[in-house]
Amino acid sequence: MDIDVRVIPQLLSMILQLISTLILFLVLKHFLHEPVSKFMNERKNKIQSDIDNAKALKEEAIELKSEYEAKISEAKAEGQEIIESARKRGEEIKEDIINEAKVEADGIIDRARKEIDREKEKALDEIKLQAGDMALLIASKVIDEELDVNLQQDLINKFIDEVGTDKWQN
Repeated sequence: MDIDVRVIPQLLSMILQLISTLILFLVLKHFLHEPVSKFMNERKNKIQSDIDNAKALKEEAIELKSEYEAKISEAKAEGQEIIESARKRGEEIKEDIINEAKVEADGIIDRARKEIDREKEKALDEIKLQAGDMALLIASKVIDEELDVNLQQDLINKFIDEVGTDKWQN
C-alpha cells in the first residue's frame, strides 16, 4: 500500500475550492444578504420604535403622576379649607348661642328685678296701710278721744310719708 502524502496542496484543487467558495458567497449574498439585512433593519427599527414608545409612555406616566399628585395636594388643601371653614362656622354658632343665652339671661334677670321691685312696692304699700291702721289705733288709745276725719286723714298721710324714712325708723 502506497500512501501518498502531500504537504503542498494541489493548485488546481485549491483554485476550484476558491472559485466554488466565491460563487457560493455571491449567490448567498445575492439571495440572502438583502433579505437578512432588510429583516435586521426592520427589527432594529421596531426595537428603536418600541424604546421610543416606552420612553414616551414613561414620560406620560411621570406627567400623569405629577398631575395626580397635584390633584391630591389640591384635594387635601380643599379638605383642610372645608374643615377650617366648618370649625369657624362651629365657633360662630357657639358664640351666637352664648350671646343669645346671655341676652335671654339678662332679660330674665331684668324681668325678675322688675317683678321684685313691683312686689317690694306692693309690700311697702301694704305695710304702709297696716302701719297707718296700727298708728291710728295706737293714737286713739293714747289720746283716748275721738279724732275727727280730717285730722285722722292728715295723721295717716303724714305717717305713711314717714314710713321707710330715717325719721320713722328712729
